[in-house]
Amino acid sequence: MKNITYSLLLLLLPSGLLWGQISSDTCADAATATPITGPGIYSVIAIDGSEIPDPICAENGTSSMLEFGEWYRYTPTVSSYITISTDSNILTQNSGIDTRVHVYTGSCGSLVCLAGDDDSGGGFTSIVGFDVVSGETYYIAWDDRWDESGFDFQLSEGSPPPIGPISFTSQTVAATGSDRGVVDMNNDKLDDLVSVTDTNININYQLPGGGFNSVNITTSQADHIPSWSLAAGDIDGNGYNDLLYGGGAGVTFMYANSDGTAFTEQSGSDYVFSQRSNFIDINNDGALDAFVCHDVAPNVYYINDGSGNLTFYQGASTAVPKGLGTHTSGGNYGTVWVDYDNDRDMDLFIAKCRGGDVTHKWNELWQNDGSGTYTNVADGSGYYST
Repeated sequence: MKNITYSLLLLLLPSGLLWGQISSDTCADAATATPITGPGIYSVIAIDGSEIPDPICAENGTSSMLEFGEWYRYTPTVSSYITISTDSNILTQNSGIDTRVHVYTGSCGSLVCLAGDDDSGGGFTSIVGFDVVSGETYYIAWDDRWDESGFDFQLSEGSPPPIGPISFTSQTVAATGSDRGVVDMNNDKLDDLVSVTDTNININYQLPGGGFNSVNITTSQADHIPSWSLAAGDIDGNGYNDLLYGGGAGVTFMYANSDGTAFTEQSGSDYVFSQRSNFIDINNDGALDAFVCHDVAPNVYYINDGSGNLTFYQGASTAVPKGLGTHTSGGNYGTVWVDYDNDRDMDLFIAKCRGGDVTHKWNELWQNDGSGTYTNVADGSGYYST
């Protein structure tokens, strides 16, 4: 066994955080050593103990990849939520060191994983949190999966993260097709499950009391299937969402009828590599338009005349708006419409897929002035970085 020494940083901490502990080469040694009983910063001299952690509780590697381990016993005096951290953003002395930690309940020879972590901290260090009960015994083990060097770790006791306002229960739902989305298709304020093929739209309508009602709607052959993107929006304002299929070579619209029981197919002849698609009122006229992010050419958009009829535009068109992502080489990979400047009109962020030092690989942020004019302000906003 090896004595733990404290980092000089502890001289700056309140005396209540100064705790002693002995590092152990094996779980059995840790079981008889002085335990950690409270918060503090502890120093591991090196990972050279003869017993490796087993079972493995952290990601990235199995026990066959290990040679050494270091063991600690922790017996809290209060029930609380514990955080163990080697985060180099806080413990700067750990810069350049790669740690991995495992936390167990049970006894040596019959340990049960409680928690573990590899790289949640800065620079491949570790952060793990878990609930503990006063007086119970827990074992903390470090391994040499990436590094045998010594390091400091901090143990903190505090309140657990707040419990979310809802819980989830898994449910298996049968669906046809592999191109899917979640959207309220019939305007009843409940999200439904949509799954499509080139000749069928399968809608699992969510029921108010729970569960789903599955309906298959046969359609005419779609020229393009949503192999890259699928979007939903009520283009013609009849109360039922229409669908946009973004394919690798073009775009198909499926218009829902007046009661949502049938769809009419409409496809354009234009070549569009549809990385991402959105329904959005681009020109602020109150009618829903469509925008498609083009991978290898300027982006395209479909302007609604207010009656559900769409007109195709691409690149630096003279129509409003005058081109959103007009580079001839495209490079457009993802689009998010959001009012980032809180002026009550929607702006556009375009993420590029390639990265690099040429213009068509730079992200774009298009600011909407509310009158149909968009200005790329990414340079001044710092959004050119990938």
